Amino acid sequence: MRTALLWLGRASVAAGVIFISANIVMYFMGLSASYNLGDPSKFEFFLISFWHIGIALACIGMLISLLVRRF
Repeated sequence: MRTALLWLGRASVAAGVIFISANIVMYFMGLSASYNLGDPSKFEFFLISFWHIGIALACIGMLISLLVRRF
């Protein structure tokens, strides 16, 4: 169980870094990197930037890794 949680934490941090890197690359290309959580058929647009998703994943991964190593 402990190794599975360590892998989950590392994978989450890696996914977060990938999302942040994708946002940086797309910024330099002049594109907006975001994910729409709204319903486009109703013209509801609730855009979440990739770097927000990346920071959240990286923080969750670091928290999991830290807790697994401590306990």
